[in-house]
Amino acid sequence: MSLCLVAACGASHPASNPVDAGGADTGTTTIDAPPVASGDPAADGTATVTTMTASIPGKTAGRTLPSTVFTPSTPGPHALVVVSPGFQMKRTQYTSYAKHLATWGFVVVLTDYADTGFSADHAKLAADVPAVIDWALAQTSLAVDATKLAAAGHSLGGKVSVYAATLDPRIKAVVAWDPVDSTNPSVAPDKMTGMTAAIAVVGETTNGSGGFMPCAPTAENFQQFYAAAPSPALAMTIANADHMDWVDDPTCTFCTLCTAGTAPNDRARTASRRLDVAWLRRQLFADTSMDHWLDAPPEIAAQTAIVQRR
Repeated sequence: MSLCLVAACGASHPASNPVDAGGADTGTTTIDAPPVASGDPAADGTATVTTMTASIPGKTAGRTLPSTVFTPSTPGPHALVVVSPGFQMKRTQYTSYAKHLATWGFVVVLTDYADTGFSADHAKLAADVPAVIDWALAQTSLAVDATKLAAAGHSLGGKVSVYAATLDPRIKAVVAWDPVDSTNPSVAPDKMTGMTAAIAVVGETTNGSGGFMPCAPTAENFQQFYAAAPSPALAMTIANADHMDWVDDPTCTFCTLCTAGTAPNDRARTASRRLDVAWLRRQLFADTSMDHWLDAPPEIAAQTAIVQRR
């Protein structure tokens, strides 16, 4: 296990051209190959990004996931990342993450859930992720590489992503942003025995207890996923961040229910964008140039986060 200190830095995103696909592949995308790593992965990659909307069938009849597909301009085949939102969060809260990954050559499918109720069955939400993968693989213009599949998500979406990886061994890597386990059913460690995906989690120090409600209770937080994960695995703890620092608009009404941390909002987002690219490139492409950003990023001296890796 390695232990180091990490801080965050800024990132920007290229413009995208939205296309409403109405659930069908429009043919406006291009094909990309694994891009050449260049500079800090917290910054944008070299690809420009095209977007389209789609209505993707879920695992069972009657389930539909409204989605946005982000496709890079570089030639393929592409690795695929399916991104799931937090509890009661719209997918638009995670647009910056999807765009950022796409600039690094990933096809990203950013979904809403088929069931947005307060008592949604998390097993069904997780089962929909492989259905999204199947849909993406069937879109020939996306040119998704079936051997390079990943999932990512925030809060409930982090749990759903890990859960999906326990159901579908095609998912080789997961990045979970402040995942919360809870019940309905519990995943860590209950469902994680025997899973093979490489898991990276990132979390905060504010919402484990106290406040109006503990949005990421300590007994159900990111560290529980890290403890249950097989190797390779990574956990990043961002000091003084809070659970809603991962959304693009933390002023949303539901966001204010979580106690605010004292860290600037962009600390968690920027560190997570770096982690997303570095972890997924390392696990899906065996890109050893990413080890530097996982183990010894330049912000160590800032002492704003702790990284554990095994």
